[in-house]
Amino acid sequence: MLIPISHEDQRVARLPWVTILLIAVNVSAFLFTLPLVSQQAVQSRQRAQEVLQFALQHPYLKMPQDLIHVVPARRPPADLSQDIIAEEQSRLDRLWSDLQSIRSASVYVRYGYIPATPHLLGFFTCMFMHGGWLHLIGNMLFLWLSGGSLEDRWGRIVFLILYLTSGFVATLMHAAMAPHSHTPMVGASGAIAGLMGAFLIRLATTRIRFLYWIFFFRGSFKAPAYVMLPLWLLQQLLVARGGAESGVAVWAHIGGFLFGALVAVFIGLTDMEEKILAPAITKKTTWTASDRLTGALRKLDRGDVDGAVKDLETILRVSPDNIEVRASLIDAHARQGDHLAAGRESARLVGAYLKARDTAGARTAAQEHKQVFPDVPLLMRDQLALAADCEKRQEYQEAASRYQQALAAWPDDPLAPKTLVGYGRLLLQVLKEPAEAMEILQRAHVHPRATPEFKQASAEMLALAKGSLAPASEPTPPQPVSASEAMAEPLQQNESGQMYTPEVTTQAPSTPVSTPDHALAPVPVCAVGLDARGLTLRDRQGGTGHLPWQKVTAVSAALVGQPKGRDDNLDRLILDLILASNGAPANGRIPCLRFSIKDLTIPQLNNEPSALRGFQRLVATILKITGAAAHPSREACLGVPEFPTFADLTAYEGDLVTRLCIDR
Repeated sequence: MLIPISHEDQRVARLPWVTILLIAVNVSAFLFTLPLVSQQAVQSRQRAQEVLQFALQHPYLKMPQDLIHVVPARRPPADLSQDIIAEEQSRLDRLWSDLQSIRSASVYVRYGYIPATPHLLGFFTCMFMHGGWLHLIGNMLFLWLSGGSLEDRWGRIVFLILYLTSGFVATLMHAAMAPHSHTPMVGASGAIAGLMGAFLIRLATTRIRFLYWIFFFRGSFKAPAYVMLPLWLLQQLLVARGGAESGVAVWAHIGGFLFGALVAVFIGLTDMEEKILAPAITKKTTWTASDRLTGALRKLDRGDVDGAVKDLETILRVSPDNIEVRASLIDAHARQGDHLAAGRESARLVGAYLKARDTAGARTAAQEHKQVFPDVPLLMRDQLALAADCEKRQEYQEAASRYQQALAAWPDDPLAPKTLVGYGRLLLQVLKEPAEAMEILQRAHVHPRATPEFKQASAEMLALAKGSLAPASEPTPPQPVSASEAMAEPLQQNESGQMYTPEVTTQAPSTPVSTPDHALAPVPVCAVGLDARGLTLRDRQGGTGHLPWQKVTAVSAALVGQPKGRDDNLDRLILDLILASNGAPANGRIPCLRFSIKDLTIPQLNNEPSALRGFQRLVATILKITGAAAHPSREACLGVPEFPTFADLTAYEGDLVTRLCIDR
């Protein structure tokens, strides 16, 4: 069993009302007709059994055409008079006529499409009828997966026209290929097949997630639309060419699919989406929000503060992260004299800037909020984002203050363990205050909201803090290094003037290695080139260097950080290249080069269909050429089926260092 359950382009800019309406109409039609269909099925089955039983008891009678091959013909008994035979024949004809009357009154006959006896109503209504629960659920699943994305890109009117027209074309194709069929055709499959054909052309590279279930084996995998949808069409063609009666109108599927694909090709060739459809959708949505905001501001200027607040809150229900509306609502609440409501909106304004990835605006909004509304705390997630930004800008005291404010305001928040671990890491590794760090990390370890990942991260950092307090075994903390220091000169000259690659050896330390005595020393870099000798890298200061393949001894890839949405999931993907060292790592440092999926500007990867595919190709190339160890496995480094996920860098680096020490 293979079932599609989601795909990468399901996120839409506005609610797909037409898709939802079509699903609602199909479900309502099914539920409305279900009792009548069940009743008719029972009556038809009982009458058919009665007819068949009577026919088997009287095989010498003249049988209806449908019973000739079921009841073998026999001669009547010699002692049976013609009057009795005529009476029995009349009863059989009457029974058969009653059965045909019940069948002709069937919901499927009245509202389905019968090619041998076509009628205009059935030509339309057949698209909204279904033969059972599985038939309905399967069709609605495919409609939801393919419909929302197309409606979002082509608009509601074009999408509805495509759906209905695909259904009509599918019905015509079925009638053309089976013109003498008396079996009613019902179902939205033909119309949905048209959407699938359009999806193949418009969103060919979209990866679809499938759920598989084979006996006792089950799981999921992703595959691009340009692979799976043509395979589905090929299956339909094979069934159609087989000629067997499958009970499925496969030619309707084929006709609808091909029609939808042709429509998508036409839209693409004429640039209809770019020139007409997309601008119309953008203009409509933008005009609506702008018009409402203008009206609210006019009310505010006229002194109708309550009306302005109501309008602004209405806009926020549709666009909750609209910065201009949030700022206007702060002013409106202040005019009402509602200081608390204004403070809450001021705090949410900081979050709106952060969601827009405008950290400069968020910092300014946070400063203004602190001055005007010091008694209203910012949300913990926003404080965490601001603290991370402070650390990037090396404003460590400000970051510590952010952590403290967040913990004081929201001690029981689900993000409290993450905040405690981040604050403890800052105290331990940057501010060099191990005693205070131990207290914070202990709180993180026993916090009732702490997940196993945060418990593990806090335990590892507690061990590091204890080691920092022990004079006899105090490790030297890792010091920042540059890319040029991490990447040895790739080629040197020997005494004869010939070029050679430096010899790299790895030796196990003479004594056992424990995680607290070692730490990762990552250097953030950007990969800008690839050749047979190695990688060309650039550090954050603009310096470049060449990393020979033989310097790479281990590879690790993971998703680090809490996801905020589908689009930013890949932004959390990092790759670490562990470098060779002669003997034990100096001062417990494990040299490492780190870059994210956004740091790949290698020309050879430009032809890949997506950044993720380019990332996977690079990892596979490194593992193949270097023979390096993959942590925790080669499949995990390639994201098969998924990349390892960690709550933050502390948990990830602790896990990686532990694995590296075990390997040593």
